[in-house]
Amino acid sequence: MAQSRQAKDEQPTRVPSEESGHLGKLATELSGYGVEADVVDADPPYLRVSSPDNKYAVEDVICERREHDCVFIASFGVHLGSSGSLGVTAHKLAWLVGATVP
Repeated sequence: MAQSRQAKDEQPTRVPSEESGHLGKLATELSGYGVEADVVDADPPYLRVSSPDNKYAVEDVICERREHDCVFIASFGVHLGSSGSLGVTAHKLAWLVGATVP
């Protein structure tokens, strides 16, 4: 049976992952620090955090599932916090991109 051309051209819809949801919550938490935070829909998804004051102050953060929660890891491998400590994690990320002091 032949498929229509339209059916062949359609891309499957991506369902947002649990990790994307946690990254979105972290982005919301970061909004109070005056940084830009965007969830990038890649495989795996990641959060790109940047300071509007410095174009070089950019950090990509991934989210990894663990047994009881998810953890956020910086691009250079440092554990920043977990999904249970969004406020602390957001503060660390804002500090990393120079938007706050420790």
